[in-house]
Amino acid sequence: MGLLWINTIIAVLGVGAGLFLAMGSVMSIANMQVSWAAYLLLAAFAVPIMFGVSGIGAWMAHWMGWQRLIPWLVGLPWVYVGLFIAAMLWTFSYLGKHSA
Repeated sequence: MGLLWINTIIAVLGVGAGLFLAMGSVMSIANMQVSWAAYLLLAAFAVPIMFGVSGIGAWMAHWMGWQRLIPWLVGLPWVYVGLFIAAMLWTFSYLGKHSA
């Protein structure tokens, strides 16, 4: 039960931080001249959504008795943020190598 409360606090803070990250990423993504920039933009706005899904989903899993699902829901936003940051860094690297 303690994990759920900690995850709830982190999820609420994560939604706020995710919105901040998404707004900052929009500035970088808007200047990118790559064909997948729109996907990066959608992925940026999904960061706060993943934290919300984690917070609400973990409580729903607890109420429905699906205890084995809770650790996966707690880890979901962190894996997603890691993949998003990796995609952004790879895109910056790609643009650095292929810019005129």
